[in-house]
Amino acid sequence: MNIRNSGKIPEHLKKLFAAALALSIALCAGCNGGGEESAAEPISTAESTTHIPVDESSEASTASTSSGADSSEPSSISSEASETSSVPGISDSNSADSSETVSSVTSEPTSEPDPPPVVVVPTISVPYSPGTLTASGANGSIDYSNTSQGYISVRYTGSNPKVKLQLSCNGRKQPFDIPSDGSTVYIPLILGNGTYNAYLGENVAGTATYLEVVNFDFSVSLDSSLAPYLYPNLYTNYSQNSDCVYKAAELCAGKTSDIEKIAAVFGWITSNVTYDYNLAATVKSGYIPDPNRTYSRRTGICFDYASLLCAMLRSQSIPTRIVDGYASPDIRHAWNEVYTEETGWITPELLLKNAGYNIVDSTFYASSTNKPQIASYISNSVNYTAKYYY
Repeated sequence: MNIRNSGKIPEHLKKLFAAALALSIALCAGCNGGGEESAAEPISTAESTTHIPVDESSEASTASTSSGADSSEPSSISSEASETSSVPGISDSNSADSSETVSSVTSEPTSEPDPPPVVVVPTISVPYSPGTLTASGANGSIDYSNTSQGYISVRYTGSNPKVKLQLSCNGRKQPFDIPSDGSTVYIPLILGNGTYNAYLGENVAGTATYLEVVNFDFSVSLDSSLAPYLYPNLYTNYSQNSDCVYKAAELCAGKTSDIEKIAAVFGWITSNVTYDYNLAATVKSGYIPDPNRTYSRRTGICFDYASLLCAMLRSQSIPTRIVDGYASPDIRHAWNEVYTEETGWITPELLLKNAGYNIVDSTFYASSTNKPQIASYISNSVNYTAKYYY
């Protein structure tokens, strides 16, 4: 039958079209309802996991999985919130804010360490011989122009290998060994103010007698009682360019108190200079220490330790004296006394407890394996008997 020509749709076709249309409408209605329900689930899940810690998000993860969402995303958000919540000023109210805040914190440049202090070698107080006031003999001379600064200079020009200077004042005497190489050496006026006698003599071979080269009296009025302990001299000879002076400046850079500076220098010497047992076994009377030699060799006897510490601290304008005498029970020894108006610890065990002079024994401290015990020994002045100061 030709449908087009008849203009009418047969009844069985009409019924077929109606059934197909009804099925189509039903299917479309089912798709729309399911879409709305499944869309609500991911929204609800995302909101809950923003505020739930990672270990409590199993329900949210289950809901996300059932809706086809990736369960790893909510877990990641929870983890960020938990990590940043302990940092003050960082909000964990939503994933976007947390992410931005974490990014700003982690991208902030880390603070750079402070640059090391600049090493500045201070101007050294250098003794000199102006020649204004002098006393001379056939083989030597003494310049006493700068007695107010706490020193005189001596020069021996003869050929005798053994020469001594003896200073006397206020009933006290102190000898000094003078080199016979023609050099000018500086001698501290450690006997205080008053009238001094200076006797420069050459040894008579095989005897204890010294023949006069120069012998005279002079008056001393010190600008400060500390003056003799602030300059280089025969027993602690250093200069502006000495390596030990630069090292002291390096150690003391950035430090403002004398206690800090003493601690730095004392700590370095006692950690880096070892005792020279061979020299101790062979040293002879008249030995003169050299702080530059000790610094270079990193070894020496007690006189060397004391000379090096003295040079380094005096270069920092800290009054320091070398002491020659005896340590208990009966040990010929050399050590230092440092002057400071402060008190404080220079090692964890050793305290400078006096405002004024304190005993500092770098030799004993460096050599001891029991630091608290030796610090207690050093702190007890009864253990030391001074004979001469330099």
